[in-house]
Amino acid sequence: MYFKEFIDKFEKIYNRSEKRKMCELLGMSFNQLINPKVFFKEFQKRGKNNPDGWGIAVYKNKKVLIKKEAINALSSDFLTKKKNLENILSKIIIGHLRKKSQGEASLNNTHPFFKELNGKDYIFAHNGGISSYKKIKLKYFFPKGDTDSEYIFCHLLDLIKEKKIKNYNFYDFRWLEQELKKINEKGELNCIFSDGKHLFCYYDKNGYNNLYFIQEKSPYRQIKLKDIDWEIDLRKEKPFDQIGYIISTKPLTNESWEKFKKGELIIFKKGEIIYSTYKNMAV
Repeated sequence: MYFKEFIDKFEKIYNRSEKRKMCELLGMSFNQLINPKVFFKEFQKRGKNNPDGWGIAVYKNKKVLIKKEAINALSSDFLTKKKNLENILSKIIIGHLRKKSQGEASLNNTHPFFKELNGKDYIFAHNGGISSYKKIKLKYFFPKGDTDSEYIFCHLLDLIKEKKIKNYNFYDFRWLEQELKKINEKGELNCIFSDGKHLFCYYDKNGYNNLYFIQEKSPYRQIKLKDIDWEIDLRKEKPFDQIGYIISTKPLTNESWEKFKKGELIIFKKGEIIYSTYKNMAV
C-alpha cells in the first residue's frame, strides 16, 4: 500500500516536472537587422509538444512589437503566411513556445511578457517553475496574467527600478546575476530577457532542462535544421558582415552548439558577448 502511494506520488512529481521542461526559449542578438524566418521555422515545429501558446517579440525603433497567440504554433494562421515572418526585422529577437504548468492557456499567460521601465521596453520569457512566488512582495509592477513567470518578471523589474539602473555597467551585471540566483533558489529558472540594447540569458543553477548558444558569422555555410528535412545555404541568406548569436533550449541545427554552464548569465550586445559569469569578462 505504502509502496503504491510512493509510486503514485513520484509519477505526479515526475510528470509535472516533465511538463515544465517542454517549454522552449529562443533568443537572437545580431549587429544588424535580421530576419528570423529560417530558424523560427524549426522553432515553430516544436509546438507539437508545446501546444499552449507561442510568441515572438522584436524591437523596431527601440519599441517592442509582440505577436503571440494562446494556441499551438503549428495551427497559427499568422505563421502559415510566409510574408508575416519575412516582414520581421530586428537586432534582438525573443521567442517562446508554451507548455502550461501554471495558469490557463490565455493571451495574458503567453510569453514573452512586456513592461516599460525608465523609458526602455523590457521583454521576458521563462522556462521552469518558481514555488511560493506569491510570497514575493511586488511594489511597482504587477502581472496581467496568473503565471509564476510574469510574476518574477515584475519582481525583477521592481529590483531594477529600486537599483535605479538606466545604463548598465559591469557592476550592474554582477548585481543582476546575483539577483537571478536568488530567484533561482525558489525553483527552476531558465530565462531570456532584454531592454532593447542587451540580451540577458540565464541558465538554471541546478541544470534544469537545457540552454544552448551558437555564434553565426562569415564564412557562412550550408546547414540542416534539426527536426525538419531542410538544408539551407546561409551564404545566400546572410550578408558577409553580419555577426551574432542564437540562443535556444535545444540546438536548432546540425552545427556545434555550446551549452550554458549551470548558473551562467551571458549578456549579448550587438551580436557580441559582453558579459559572462565564467569567462570573467565585460565590455
